Amino acid sequence: MAWAALPLSSVPLQNLRSFPDVRSLSWPTKTLCVHSHSLPRHASILLPPATAVATEDSHQQSAPAADSMPPLPPEAKRQRIAICDKLINVFSSRKMDEWRKLIAYSRQWPSLADSVLARILDKAQGAATPDEKLALQRLHRRLNSVHEELQIYNSLLQRFKDAPRYDWESIVALHRSDLIPSFFEHLENTVGGLSAVPREQAELAEMVAAVEASVAAHDQVSQDKDTMLDANASFSELLQAESMEAADATIDKLASDGRLNPALLLTMAKAYSAARETDYTKEEVKDVMAHLYFKAKEKFASEQPAEVRILKHLLTMEDPGQQRASCEEAFKPGAEVQTDKEDFLSTTPERLLTTMDAVLQAFDSQRGKSTMAGEAAGLMHPDVINRMRMLQQLVRQHFT
Repeated sequence: MAWAALPLSSVPLQNLRSFPDVRSLSWPTKTLCVHSHSLPRHASILLPPATAVATEDSHQQSAPAADSMPPLPPEAKRQRIAICDKLINVFSSRKMDEWRKLIAYSRQWPSLADSVLARILDKAQGAATPDEKLALQRLHRRLNSVHEELQIYNSLLQRFKDAPRYDWESIVALHRSDLIPSFFEHLENTVGGLSAVPREQAELAEMVAAVEASVAAHDQVSQDKDTMLDANASFSELLQAESMEAADATIDKLASDGRLNPALLLTMAKAYSAARETDYTKEEVKDVMAHLYFKAKEKFASEQPAEVRILKHLLTMEDPGQQRASCEEAFKPGAEVQTDKEDFLSTTPERLLTTMDAVLQAFDSQRGKSTMAGEAAGLMHPDVINRMRMLQQLVRQHFT
């Protein structure tokens, strides 16, 4: 759907002025040199939704889905109960801190969780002593709490998995309070549980690291309260426009005045994400918020140094031959030309190497730190970083 085709005049921008603040990073929407694309989105591995399976006499606190399932044959039911009893013994013998890792490492847990929890209640009812009953009830309460917590984390991870990468910044802006250390610890455990499938493990690890980077960027911008206040004022000014044409002109003016910055993009990202996720916002308003947000991101991206934009383009390529050919094009001197569909940029090998050096130094400086960003770097399977190091060698070997 072309945003320019929206019925803009029918949606007064004044209707949008109640939205809160946000921010985001850049998103190149046009092609560079040959044809540029954003970094490829990698699929993540997420535990499937829990499937409820009723155990014998599991009439307490069983999931509704279990009621609609056909009963298990007697032998299958006995086997299921035996499996549940083994898992109950495992959880009973381990510390609560270990449960999260055990669950994240298990690909069978989602289909067993409801059965295990129901079986604990069954055993509590038939306990021989009050102390045994209390211990089983406590185990059920704690295990159910951990299970529900990890389900929330998996649901949040699924949001990132389902969204294109250029939407991740808006998800971070809206759900920042949920992106806490225990969330990333669960993702680290989930990555560790994929050791038998290295490719899937690498893809999920890279995804987690990218989310971490978005969170770190979000926090860095949010720390400057004065800048955020200025961003809110700029956003309010943008919403005063009487038409989308006027709003586009305001975005251009904000950029020329140096006020189209990460803080303003963060403000717009939160407003865009909030509008998109509520059922109480008219579709026309959602379309307008999307138009404003992506227009601002495109404008901000176009103001990035040519070296950064060319580097992003080159990193989408895995074939060294293709990278070398694109470098040859990028290193040809020429005027910078922008069209509606393509941007023609050029740089020098020295400037591109300087940019790569800065990025790699920033990446290496995060390794081993105890911050969340440092932990993410430790989780990361550095496919993109490795491609950058190889690109660095290619440029030095053939162009310097």
